[in-house]
Amino acid sequence: MIAYRTAAPADAHALARMRVAFLTDAGNLPPEHQTEMEAILLEFFTASLADGSFAAWLAFDGEKIVATSGLSFSMIPPSFSDKTGKTAYIMNMYTLPEYRRQGIAAQLLKRIVEEAKARGFPKITLYATEMGRPLYEKFGFEDAHGYMVMRV
Repeated sequence: MIAYRTAAPADAHALARMRVAFLTDAGNLPPEHQTEMEAILLEFFTASLADGSFAAWLAFDGEKIVATSGLSFSMIPPSFSDKTGKTAYIMNMYTLPEYRRQGIAAQLLKRIVEEAKARGFPKITLYATEMGRPLYEKFGFEDAHGYMVMRV
């Protein structure tokens, strides 16, 4: 039976390992950079879980973490269409391959959406992989074209 709980700063190592697995699985992290990335992620998760700018849920099969989810919280200047400026960004949604298609990701997504609502964040955004897109659409997420990035 799968059990769920919120992540604490003590879970930073596990979150970092799962994020490395996700990035590797998605083809965005070459094996030779995994150790470096895990150290960077450990620092991020330790700090952001402690200060509340990131929240995560974990799914367990016994003692084994089999899936994760996460939300980064931020503020932008309010606009007419977004009067609060509060935005939650979903990231770190990952389920180990042997645990996929069992409803675990849906349970995690439900929990983080509730977390955003409880914190008063009316807008949730994410970048969906092709595998994850049907789940997000089922929850009511809509495709928003025009996402652009500049690295400086």
